[in-house]
Amino acid sequence: MKNIFEINEVYASIHTVRDLIDSSAERFGDKAFIKYLSGDEIIEKSFVTLRENSLALCRYIRSICPERMHIAVIGKTTYEYITALTGTLVSGNVFVPLAPNTSAEEAVMLFEDGDVTAIFYESAYEETAKKIVEQYDKLKVVVNMGDAAWFDDIYKRFGSDSEYAQLSEIELDPKACAAIIYTSGTTGVRKGVMLSSENLIANVTYPEIELADDDVYLSVLPMHHIFCFSCDYFKPLLDGLTVCLNGEIANIGKNLAVFQPTTMRLVPMICETLIRKVNILHKRFPDLRPREVAEKVFGKNIRWIAVGGAYLGPGLVAEYEKYGIMLRQGYGMTETSPKITTADFSDFCKDSSGKIIKSICDVRIVDGEIQVKGASVMMGYYKKPEATAEVFTEDGYLRTGDLGRFSPDGSHLYVIGRSKNLIILSNGENISPEEIEKKFADEKVIKEIIVSAENDRIVAEIFPDTDFAAALGIEDIEAYLKEKIKEANKGEKVEREIASLKIRETPFPKTTTGKIKRKAVTY
Repeated sequence: MKNIFEINEVYASIHTVRDLIDSSAERFGDKAFIKYLSGDEIIEKSFVTLRENSLALCRYIRSICPERMHIAVIGKTTYEYITALTGTLVSGNVFVPLAPNTSAEEAVMLFEDGDVTAIFYESAYEETAKKIVEQYDKLKVVVNMGDAAWFDDIYKRFGSDSEYAQLSEIELDPKACAAIIYTSGTTGVRKGVMLSSENLIANVTYPEIELADDDVYLSVLPMHHIFCFSCDYFKPLLDGLTVCLNGEIANIGKNLAVFQPTTMRLVPMICETLIRKVNILHKRFPDLRPREVAEKVFGKNIRWIAVGGAYLGPGLVAEYEKYGIMLRQGYGMTETSPKITTADFSDFCKDSSGKIIKSICDVRIVDGEIQVKGASVMMGYYKKPEATAEVFTEDGYLRTGDLGRFSPDGSHLYVIGRSKNLIILSNGENISPEEIEKKFADEKVIKEIIVSAENDRIVAEIFPDTDFAAALGIEDIEAYLKEKIKEANKGEKVEREIASLKIRETPFPKTTTGKIKRKAVTY
């Protein structure tokens, strides 16, 4: 295990992403940092190589963007995307990541809002990029990043021994805006979260829970989300761990077998899909021990999985535990770069939203709302001073909008729901719909559920998993769900009972991160 005093000394010396890549290259050298599959070949990139390639991209960017720009980077999670991400951040420009499935119309709207004047995109996005150029006349730089061969050429032409070498020698202000990341927009309004280098670095400078020097990540979630590029990229880069890139979600089975990771960060939906595969295998091979079955899906080295983005039901935690895998939850938001809590191995963390990272943020609860203060809290919303003022208290705490409570010893946080989603009945009763929805988290016949109020009574709208119901021999899904609702109502006050059920034939509308757009659901 690492010496905590040495760790803290290293953390204290890092203030920008340039400091991060320099320090990691010096400390971990030729150790494999990034691994990925190219066909059937495993490609490895060391900590030193990552630094060299990122600085080459920095020099290239500065050669064509001599003035500070807001640069949109659009692409899938690849090694090349990572070097473009880092190159942008260490070039003194502002990184604006967009999902590769962003439409031209939405991109133009975000570019206008974010004052984007340059776009770097992968070849697969070319047709959409052409539409953007036609509709948005403020772009000064448009770069098709092509494929790996394009990047290899940039790495060579803009290397440390090239005529462009001095272009990467730029002093970065830790407090200046380094990234504008747009929130997922569950309310229909996306805001650009401004994060400085100080914010980004502060959020990863804490000792990781229960990880060893030889731990290996499999990075599954898309890198354009702060949860992934902070937790699956910056944090392992800082601590010297190896990260294996999964790429497309369909590749996860193959990559688990090839890379044999010890840990991953996932969302509950992916966890449910993977454990379903384990359960099916166990039925086929009942004589195998549970751990042996799990290893056929996850590989032999898997120890634990951190989960974020949605509520993690205790039933799912128990299922994974049965197969020798620790499943634990963390909590955060884009505005906090993103972590507020982290997953750990304690029993508290089995049903909580994670252990508060007290070394990087101060958390308090005022009138039920979780509020956060610390170096990783955002600078504000881009060009939205009023929205920024609304989200901060007079003494500088960020209002998360989430309702919560502490564990008895104050170490862990329990997120109950969103304050904006509160149902207020005519008798003054305040009801968190998420609290009711969580009762059904482990009910596999329920794929999606939204609880709301109608005529002063609680209504549940459910999108069922008809395939799973059929596998269980359930013919009358409505009757089955009504019975489950009846069970959930036991012990509740009348006004908190689910009074009626609506069954959907289609999934609820969702954001790019898979969260249901509650405001778009009408009853």
